[in-house]
Amino acid sequence: MLNRRTVLGAAGAALWAQARADDAAVTVRVRNGAAGAPVSPLIYGSNEIGTADGGSPSAALDRAAGVTARRFGGNFATTYNWTTNACNAGKDYAQANGDFLADLLDLPETERREPGAVIARMHQNSLAMGAVSLVTLPLAGFVAGDRAGPVRPDERAPSRRFVPVRWDGAAQAGAPVDPRVADIPHLLARLVARFGPASGATGIRGYILDNEPDLWAEQHPRIVRAPVRIADLLARALAAARAIKRIDPEAWVIGPASWGATGMASLQSAPDWPAYARHGSFLAAYLDAFRQASERDGRRLLDGLDVHWYPFSDRGALFRTEDPALSGPLLDAPRSLSEPGFREASWVSRALPVSDTAGLALPLLPSLERLVHAIAPGTRIAVTEYNYGGAGQLASGLALADALCRFARPDMLAATHWGSLDGWLGEAFRLHRNFDGHGGSLPDTVLPAEISRPDHVSARAADAPGRLHVVLINRSETLQPVDLVLERAVPAGRIATYGFDAAHPVVCALGPEEPAGSESVRIVLPPRSARHCVMRAA
Repeated sequence: MLNRRTVLGAAGAALWAQARADDAAVTVRVRNGAAGAPVSPLIYGSNEIGTADGGSPSAALDRAAGVTARRFGGNFATTYNWTTNACNAGKDYAQANGDFLADLLDLPETERREPGAVIARMHQNSLAMGAVSLVTLPLAGFVAGDRAGPVRPDERAPSRRFVPVRWDGAAQAGAPVDPRVADIPHLLARLVARFGPASGATGIRGYILDNEPDLWAEQHPRIVRAPVRIADLLARALAAARAIKRIDPEAWVIGPASWGATGMASLQSAPDWPAYARHGSFLAAYLDAFRQASERDGRRLLDGLDVHWYPFSDRGALFRTEDPALSGPLLDAPRSLSEPGFREASWVSRALPVSDTAGLALPLLPSLERLVHAIAPGTRIAVTEYNYGGAGQLASGLALADALCRFARPDMLAATHWGSLDGWLGEAFRLHRNFDGHGGSLPDTVLPAEISRPDHVSARAADAPGRLHVVLINRSETLQPVDLVLERAVPAGRIATYGFDAAHPVVCALGPEEPAGSESVRIVLPPRSARHCVMRAA
């Protein structure tokens, strides 16, 4: 029996009438007997895509959403030639060379002729909003050599349409730029000279070892003629990591940016996968290679194990979906990140086991934690691309808010959303990053929380001096009472509630503060709603 109850929401009396039965309530037990574990503030990240989604530039939307980390990546980054700012679009657009990145960032003609201008603009956008930058660097071998449009099959690399990538250069920052080669150490030296090292206030914080190498042959057939071999990728990645650490020792090295489950498992059935199958997964082989190299070198060469994670469903495509018929599987999709025993209805749960003990498995994040703890302790986890639906659907905002809760794990380094943070997606970020409209943010801690009905409700609890924060997501289509039960009583005080739902399309305060019990509170969640509750002493 609860000691005290509070019913929250604009229609409190009516909600209470619908939620009187105790057996209808979901119980959320918050283990607040000790201080919360610290979590990375960089889980609230985004990708710099400029105007690729139409509408406002992604930087403007990122600033409004309170983004803390921003990534330069995606398919274009694999073929980005920093000496000229050209790139090859691969299968995204006619296998063409062009100024695509400069166009998306709306660089003026004079600026786009400056070497490295695309990265510089992206990083300046980050600095202007107080966010850190993560920059993808090319490993695939060649980058765009011109801006002359589509590349024919007979012009594939090596050809005059491309220039080679070099990782063994030693040019100093002030040396002349040679446009005949994409000398990545020269780029790094110039970036450090201009912005300072990663350890400084304005330096680029980390570098990602290319983008989705498991799909290079499919995405970039003009520069990669056959599926990459694991041995070749490891050799390139280790050489790149050593070059990065030589030039900017405190910069994070992050990789391999696997595209999804089958890439993580076997590098998309790489030609030499049988030689590495003893490791159990490609990710395990990758970690082991970096661990051994780090031990030989006497310094850590891999700081973040990086994957991409997009939702799938047997009922239809979920990427950027705004189809109401797919809202159910979309809302369930974040459960594959962290919920024990959850089996999503898609090919992913047929490609990976659902297990609490296997290596690479579902749920994803605990399995990645097991891998790094067993093979390369101290390596943290990054999810540098993910997406839970389009900006125009409430379900997308709820799913994104849920995913942000699940990324709050001590082993996470960063997470960066793919797609502009417009509409409901921006509200999902603001629920965590600016819930009161005055910069109020969820603390960078996490408390253990046990949920009696994880199929209905998701939760994250966090503590700060004098305050307890709880974010609640009701995925169900019905009103849901939640009994919030605390392990350790807190001084009786007040509770304020903020959130969004169909009736509140913008995160806002939902009524005045109300009295709160010291050990338990009943909170009534409207159908498909998100709430951020703040308890404080009176």
